[in-house]
This record gives sequence, C-alpha cells and structure tokens, in this order.
Amino acid sequence: MNPHDLPPARPPRDAATGFIDVTAKLSLLMAALSIVWSLLQLLAVGLLQHLDVAGWLQQQALPIPAAVQWAAQHLLGLSLLLLLASLAFLGVSWGLLKRREWGRIGFIVFALLVAVANFAFLPLVQDMFNSMYLIMPAELLDSPQGQELRAQLRLSQWTTLLTAAVTAVAIAVLHGWLVIKLQRGDVRRQFH
Repeated sequence: MNPHDLPPARPPRDAATGFIDVTAKLSLLMAALSIVWSLLQLLAVGLLQHLDVAGWLQQQALPIPAAVQWAAQHLLGLSLLLLLASLAFLGVSWGLLKRREWGRIGFIVFALLVAVANFAFLPLVQDMFNSMYLIMPAELLDSPQGQELRAQLRLSQWTTLLTAAVTAVAIAVLHGWLVIKLQRGDVRRQFH
C-alpha cells in the first residue's frame, strides 16, 4: 500500500481539549447513574413508606441515633434532594462538555462541595458504630463472646473510619487537581 493512498491523519488534539472532553463525558455518565440511583431510591421510599422502621426499633426497646431518626423522618425529601442535585450535575456536566463558562464554574463548585461533604460525613460512621454498641444487651457485652464481639466491632470501626478518611482525602486531592486544571489558562480559553 502506498503511503500517499492513506487518508490524512487528524490534527493532534491539544491536551486541554482532551482533558475537558474526558472530564465532561465521565461526569455525564456519573450524573446519569446518580439519576437512576435517585429514581430507584424514590421508588423504594414510595414502596416502603408504610414501614415505620424507627417505630419498630423503639418497640424493640432499641436505641435509635438522632441522625437515623432524622433521616427516617426525611427520607422522601432527602431522596428528592439527591435527584435534584443529580439533575443539576447533569446540567453542569453538559455545560462543561459544550464549553460554557457556567458549566466550568458549576463543575468547580460541585467538585469542592463533594470534597467537603466527604469529610462532613465521617462523624456519621462513628455514630453508626456507637449505635451498634448501644443495641447490644449489656449481658452479651459482658460475656466472653461479647468481649470478642466488642473487639471485632472496634477493629471494624477503626478500619471503616480509616478507609472512609483515606477515601475522603483521595477524593479531595482528585477534585483539587480537577479544579486547578480547570483554572489553567489553556483550559479557560476554551470556555465562553
């Protein structure tokens, strides 16, 4: 085959264009998945609305953490809030793909909010384990099996907290890197 018979090669894309395209397309995918998750969550809330989990736990004389009580009382609102946030992220991601300045700024805001939210949720992990300790009868915790269970719970608690903290730091670093890249001049010039 003669090299002159080959079609001309596409001009190379600059790094900024590739970065924006990949970031926007991945964000669109994540937003779409989040919307599907939100709709499934709304369906589950609607189907299970007649179940009073908090009331059942109280009937069993099991303590209910305040955060769990609050979330149980606001399941529908929280699910709708997640759906609205997912739709907003879909719009921002589309704006990013279409090189709109509001899409770039909106994406930066979302990236920073998610990074902060990951750290804000760390105390809920601690509350979850504290609730597990409270649910167990004192007789069980004082027994040899209870001591072993308590040690396993403590290990799980620290493993979960460490994993959640490392994940929060990793996401914060990734989002910080994305924000810095979106602030660079060669990237900003592509937005209008």
